[in-house]
Amino acid sequence: MRLTPDFFDGTQIEHSETQMPSLSEREQLQEFATHVTQIFSLEAEGIMSPNQAYSQIKSLITELKTRVIGN
Repeated sequence: MRLTPDFFDGTQIEHSETQMPSLSEREQLQEFATHVTQIFSLEAEGIMSPNQAYSQIKSLITELKTRVIGN
């Protein structure tokens, strides 16, 4: 029994794993990453408390789920 996937055996790869997100989804993910990076920077500089950063990131995740997955 093989423990690692054989990437040349197409039967082991799920179709959903080969799908690229649509352009708008990728743009939304990039926007999300940018906002998270900004929040991390503000928290690291002491401008924002860890609790505020957590709350904002949690809000961004909820919004992202609604826009990308909820479509």
